[in-house]
Amino acid sequence: MNVEYFSEGLECLMYCGRKLSPEQRILIENSLIVLMQENRFSGMYFWGRITATKNDYYIAFGYTNDCLKDRKYFYSLDQYQWQLLPFVQSPKIFQATILAPEPFVGDPSLLTYVNLDPTFNIVANQVVSISRPEVIKLKEEERLAAIVFIISEECAICPRGALYKMVDGRVIPNQMFRGLNDLQIDNLSYYQLYRLPRNDLKTNLSKRSDYNYAIDFLDTIDGVIPLSQAFSLNMQSNERIAVIKSCVWLGMTFFHKLNSRKHGFLYLGDGRKNFDLLFMY
Repeated sequence: MNVEYFSEGLECLMYCGRKLSPEQRILIENSLIVLMQENRFSGMYFWGRITATKNDYYIAFGYTNDCLKDRKYFYSLDQYQWQLLPFVQSPKIFQATILAPEPFVGDPSLLTYVNLDPTFNIVANQVVSISRPEVIKLKEEERLAAIVFIISEECAICPRGALYKMVDGRVIPNQMFRGLNDLQIDNLSYYQLYRLPRNDLKTNLSKRSDYNYAIDFLDTIDGVIPLSQAFSLNMQSNERIAVIKSCVWLGMTFFHKLNSRKHGFLYLGDGRKNFDLLFMY
């Protein structure tokens, strides 16, 4: 959610029950403006809130030059003082984050112990050896950073044309973007994942007859597995606002106004993945 139209964006998400109190709006908006000025960010965004048993985590991110590669994430417990989220690289931390059964507490220094799944060594379709389940000591601050990264990678959305790839490889917001029209706004193929592309450039370009190298380099959400079940799109406010909800990470919601550059996503949830999705259809 861009800070430039923070209040207007929250009003668009009220159609699906996602909202913050007026006090929270004022605190978050003003503190993010100060954070943006202190770090000299080119853009500042409110990511969302992860519900905990004691203190909720409020997440925001900003960038300097590249809005995909230079993102820095921050978290806050009081919506006023923001701390930098650590950068997690260990695959075991990500695996332990998904397998952690306990909810978030609200204490960044809290340590929990998570049992990883055993690994199997298979040779010629036969199990040769089995390793014992490993116990990982997981700090809640690292778990928070990992879950924010996972959710952003899997279901953060932007409309087609909102991001522009420069000649030098930098990705910046497209200042010429004027929004999707009434023929495009209800089509999932016109929405892209707000992250670095995983598919090959030729694969993404081959999906469109009117491809553009500068804006069609990102992966589209219509190819996210499970196909046609990962996202649900609804039109609100007399068919003028598109609202897309993630069915994998319940609480992630995206909005886009018809013929307008205003769009954004917001996560309000407990940080748990919906593993029952395939049994819901």
